[in-house]
Parts: sequence; structure tokens; C-alpha cells
Amino acid sequence: MHFYSLRIRFIVAVVVLITTVSFSYQKNQYEYPLKETSLLWKIESPNSKKVSYLFGTMHLIEKEYFIFPEKLSKIVEKSDVLVMEMAGIPNQMEAMKYIVLSEGSFFDFFDDKQVDSIFIWAKNEMGLTPEAFRATFDKMKPFVAIQMASQLQFMGKVESYEISFDAIAKKNKIELIGLETIAQQMALFDNMTKSEQSQMVMEGIRDSKKSLETMKSIQQIYKRQQIDSLYMMIHSEGGIIAEKGADFLENRNKNWIPKIKEIITNKKAFIAVGAGHLGGPNGVIRLLEKEGYTLTPIKL
Repeated sequence: MHFYSLRIRFIVAVVVLITTVSFSYQKNQYEYPLKETSLLWKIESPNSKKVSYLFGTMHLIEKEYFIFPEKLSKIVEKSDVLVMEMAGIPNQMEAMKYIVLSEGSFFDFFDDKQVDSIFIWAKNEMGLTPEAFRATFDKMKPFVAIQMASQLQFMGKVESYEISFDAIAKKNKIELIGLETIAQQMALFDNMTKSEQSQMVMEGIRDSKKSLETMKSIQQIYKRQQIDSLYMMIHSEGGIIAEKGADFLENRNKNWIPKIKEIITNKKAFIAVGAGHLGGPNGVIRLLEKEGYTLTPIKL
């Protein structure tokens, strides 16, 4: 199972138009929302001649929306270090220990009515009988069911930025650095209450058709490279993930900045993180600007 796709379920929402409202920032900062459209940004420091790059990925993306020109590959190849949310693709056996419950059952998170709804959804989306679903997910954490459904829906139709970047790094012997560990990422879910975790699952299965339509809209905006629009989606949907937006986005962005600053001081880095982290008033782009860096959009 490829765990980089976990967070794409949480870049959720409806398509929103970029509002005409803008906010003033200190000198050298881009207005919000961005007029510039780009997934790739050059990072320059007044105190260093080293040039680094920031790129916004999608962790689960259909092939028609995958943007990976030769220009992007060349930039990665010329970097001293590849920085991603995690350093490479997690070992499957290591990852397994973070998705299995230490005690209790998947079904402890839900009441009888919710379990009936989950069984109907599992039959429709995964072709699993109630008995098969119980046997498969009884000891799994709740978010795994949603993750598995995503994998099945898009099986054979998707590309992975993380796998592609990881392959380039290994071929060219480029150092890999992770901004987080798998334990830190899984803690985002473990720190949610039982009620919040059950709500997250039920929100994800209520309307599978709408979920697929939303995924398509998200990918279309991604292909248009509208960074702030992606950020705005997260705060327009409502629900448990929107309520915990600070935990999933802003707080992580702020934790990354000191690490990014340390890395790019002496190394040419290519930094690839989920595109939802780039935009917004507290996105990585504007947080780096506040630290004195100059960010310039690069056309792909």
C-alpha cells in the first residue's frame, strides 16, 4: 500500500472561485489569493548563492493530470538533496505497524446503524461482503478503509510524484531528507478522538459519486496550477477535516520552515510537498517569504 496518498482524501471540498478579496502583506510578499499560477517555485536567499526549488505534488493523481515535463526532471537531477514530506517510500512492514490497532476493533468506532452503512458502501465500492470486510478491517484503524477504497477506485489509473522523485534521487545518488516521519504523519489520525475518526469515515462514504466528482475537480484545478484555490478548498467544505485544518496543514507548515531553512542554507534542494501546503496565508510560500526568501514562480 502506498501511504503517500493518505492526505489527498483530506484535500477535499467543492470547487470555489478565487475571491476578489486580497490581504496586504509586508514588502516582497505575494498578495492573497495569488494571481500567479505555478506548481514550481524558485527559492533564493539574500545570504546565499544556493538556489533551491519548491514543488507542489498531489499524492493520488490520475495520469491525465500528472505534470512531469523533462524540465522538472532536470531540476531534480541537478539538486544536492531531495526533500519530501517523508524520506522516500516507507517500508511496507514498517508502515503496517502504524495502521493496525493496538487494541480493540475497527467496529468499536461505530454504532450499529453506521456499521450497516459501511457494509453497504464496502459492497458497492470494494465488492466485499460484510464477512469479508470484517475479516479484512477488524484490526485496522478507521482511516484505512477510506484509503483502501481510494486505491481500488484509481487502481492502474494513477501516477506518483513521490515514487518518480525517489527513483530520480536513487539513480543520481541524491541525498533524501524527510520533513516528517511516518510516525508523525500517522499521529495526525491517532490524536483524533474516536468520535472524530468515525465522523471522518462516515463523511467519506456518504456520497461516493460526489467524492469522485470532487476528486476530478481538484485535479483540474491542480493542472491549472492554482495554488491558493487548492488551499481554499480545504476551508470551504466543512466537516471534521476542515475543523482540524490547522493540524493537517498550517501547524505542519510552520514546523517545516526551520528544517527547510537549515537545508537550503548550504545545499541546492528540491523540495516536494503536497500542493495544499504551498498556498494560503500560512502556506510554505508565504512563510518562506516572511523569513526573507524570494520565491519566483517557474512555468512548466
